[in-house]
Amino acid sequence: MLGYFDILGPIMQCKECQAMMWYDERIDKYRDVANLKFNLYCGNGKVQLPFLQLVPQLLQHLLFDKFASEGKNYQQNIQMYNTMFAFMSPAAKVDKTINNGKGPPTIHIQGQPCHRIGSLLPPSGGVPKFA
Repeated sequence: MLGYFDILGPIMQCKECQAMMWYDERIDKYRDVANLKFNLYCGNGKVQLPFLQLVPQLLQHLLFDKFASEGKNYQQNIQMYNTMFAFMSPAAKVDKTINNGKGPPTIHIQGQPCHRIGSLLPPSGGVPKFA
């Protein structure tokens, strides 16, 4: 019986970015098999992302300190905090004429979509709007 990975083929590593790739994701499939090249993630070495920087000390404390009460609170409620700060109202010029009732609803956005979100801090003397 064949397993999932047997059907997809062997896993290779990109020489440029060290990403794990399926053998069939290689480019130049009919050329030199000894020098496999991939371009899905790094464009065959053309794209190089900088290493992640260190997490700010306060965030590191909230994320990883298991003994501090504020760290425990943050870790237990992280999804709620994320949802609160991710809330926004999308704005776009939508063309509604392309839906003809055949298939799932589709939107066509002209130009560039943008996000409308107010400041998390109220104006001086104002009442807060967010939790």
